[in-house]
Amino acid sequence: MPSTPVVASIASVLTSIGADAARHLDGVWRELTRGQGAAEDEQFFRLVTGEPHPLGNMAILRESTGAQTTERAVAPLLALTTPTAVLYPLGVSEAIAQSLIDRGYTRLGAMPAMAVEIDAMAPTTLPAGYEWVRIGSGAAGSEWADVVTDGFGLPRGLARMLSPEVLEVDMAADARTQFFGIRRSGRLVAVSMLHLADGLAGIYCVATLPDERGRGLGAHVTAQALRAAHQVGYRVGILQSSAAGHSVYLGLGFKDFGAVSMFVRTPVLTP
Repeated sequence: MPSTPVVASIASVLTSIGADAARHLDGVWRELTRGQGAAEDEQFFRLVTGEPHPLGNMAILRESTGAQTTERAVAPLLALTTPTAVLYPLGVSEAIAQSLIDRGYTRLGAMPAMAVEIDAMAPTTLPAGYEWVRIGSGAAGSEWADVVTDGFGLPRGLARMLSPEVLEVDMAADARTQFFGIRRSGRLVAVSMLHLADGLAGIYCVATLPDERGRGLGAHVTAQALRAAHQVGYRVGILQSSAAGHSVYLGLGFKDFGAVSMFVRTPVLTP
């Protein structure tokens, strides 16, 4: 059973669901990368991997105010020659946004923070020849990381940090973090991760191999993970959407309730 009371409905937390869905991102990064070199305190989380991707070298600020907190979180990122990112789940003041822009960051807009009543999601089905599976450790965990690498465009080292290849896997139906996938002819072709926290069922790492897109696999790998959460008592699903996935999630019944502000800096290297 859930360790904290589940959120009964979106309506029951309507004034906070946007912030709750956005903040969930901070919690999952903190929990899954703990012990893998991440730094954190009550105000920010920072991960520096050296991987050539903004999410491999990033800071997540819990609050939008406080120039000193932003400075402390971002300072180590400014010394890197790899792309870096700064995320604000609760939004950011224009003054702090401008301070990041002055340091070479570009404002990418905001990732929608979305929520859905799980029992009201649109139905999804798999094409013939595809199989929905739960993923454990070992070879299957490595395959899961490979699909995230190829389907989501993450460096292999970063995908590995969030995968069953590295993380301890609990195959219980109510495990806090669970990994899922879709196989075709034995090959893993789409994946997702479910993270149960703060009474909400969060979906992360939704990825489909490029040659398998257009078959509804992304929608199914999302919805089926949430249906698994519903079986153990969860009522509300949340996620933070990429631009590519937004229409898929709207089609499932998700709605936008908040946003995560994102800034990216890509240093220009001189020869």
